[in-house]
Formats: sequence, structure tokens, C-alpha cells
Amino acid sequence: MTKLIIQITKLFVIALTVLLLQSCMNSNWNRETISGNGNIVEVSRTVDKPFQAVKAQTGLDVIIRQDNNVSIKVEADENLLDHIFTEVKDGELIIHSDANILNYKAKKIYVCAPNLNKISSSSGASINSEKTLDFDNLELESSSGSVIDITVKSNYLSCESSSGSSIIAKGSAKSITTESSSGSTIDLENLIAENGQSSSSSGSSTNVNVTNELKADASSGSSIHFVTKPSSLIKDESSGGSVSSK
Repeated sequence: MTKLIIQITKLFVIALTVLLLQSCMNSNWNRETISGNGNIVEVSRTVDKPFQAVKAQTGLDVIIRQDNNVSIKVEADENLLDHIFTEVKDGELIIHSDANILNYKAKKIYVCAPNLNKISSSSGASINSEKTLDFDNLELESSSGSVIDITVKSNYLSCESSSGSSIIAKGSAKSITTESSSGSTIDLENLIAENGQSSSSSGSSTNVNVTNELKADASSGSSIHFVTKPSSLIKDESSGGSVSSK
């Protein structure tokens, strides 16, 4: 029965992935496709509003550095600059493009900020950190095949991944909360946390490194692996989900 549930879950994840890809393709068809001209330039963007969150979309590459001076710099093929947007709305810096960018040499956006409380990615975008981000409370959220890969020191860290996306975090945190779904991945193997609460579903996978208390709930063919055996482990496995040591 368990094997049947796992197979059904895998088929569901595959079907969901196909639907998401088709949705992305339909969205992309409505946008212009352009190629970079190979002439890489750097341009600073004006920051006229404060922001506490960063969101990257549409396949762009974002690098975040903690700095007391707020700044945004775009490094890209010259003809791509008019298609890369950096705008602040309701305290969130949204980085996106209005075109499908192909054959480029660079499409990077460097963001400097003293503190952030949320970093999110979608639609194939990638976010990396330059050195360690020392943010007290930080929420990471990825979807639609995007990737977040950062080093962080935090009091509380929250991670949520979906739709084939990935979150990779290294460093340390006193407390973590993770939620993975729909074939996505959360890898906190190299992030040491004192306490953690993790849930996974729909064929997703999560790796954690919790030393004190871990509450783990895995369902629908998903998995949660712990690197270090915590002092206290409370686990719930259902519908082919598994919680085990790595």
C-alpha cells in the first residue's frame, strides 16, 4: 500500500511539474525574446525608497551583500539594461525582466542593504549571498524552479520551497522552520540550528542539522533527513513520507 501511495505521489509531482512548465512557457510566449550583445556594462540604480525584502524573478541572477550603505548595481549586456527592472513596492525590492533573455554574458544584479527580513525567488531566478548575512529574523521563499543559496547567521530562519525550486543555506541559527512541497528541496545540512520544525510533502526533500529538539512531519512520498541526531526527535510519517538520519 505504501509503495502504491509513493508511486501515485510521484505521478502527481510529475504532472504538476509539467503543468507548471507549460504555464511558464505560456507566460514566456507573451514576452519578447532577446539576446545579449556581448558588451558588458555596469550601471548603478537609484534607490529612492527603503526596503526590507528582496524578490528576484524571471531568470535573473541576484547577489546580496550586507552593507550599511544601500545600493543596487546591474552588470549585464548593454542592450539588456532596459529590460531589467529594479523597483521598490511596499518595502520590497522587486527585480525582474520583461523579456526572455538568451545568449547573454551577464545579467547580474548586486544588492547591498544593512538588514533584510525576507528573500524570495521565482521563475528560474537565482539568489546568492556575498559573505555571511547577519540578519536577526529571515524568511526564505523559493518557487518555480528558482534557487536561493546563501550563508546566514540568524536568530530565527524560515524556509519555504515549492514547485521544483531549491533553498540552500549554510551558517547558523537558533531556531529554524522549514516547509517543502511539490518536488522542491531545502538543504540546511551545513546550517547548525538549536531547534527546528520541518514539514515536507509531495515528493520534496529536506536536510536539516538540528542539535536540540526537532519536530519533523513528512508525507506523500517526501523525506526529511537529519545530519546530527537531535537530543529530542518528534516525528510523524504518513503516506510514504520518511524521517531518518542521513
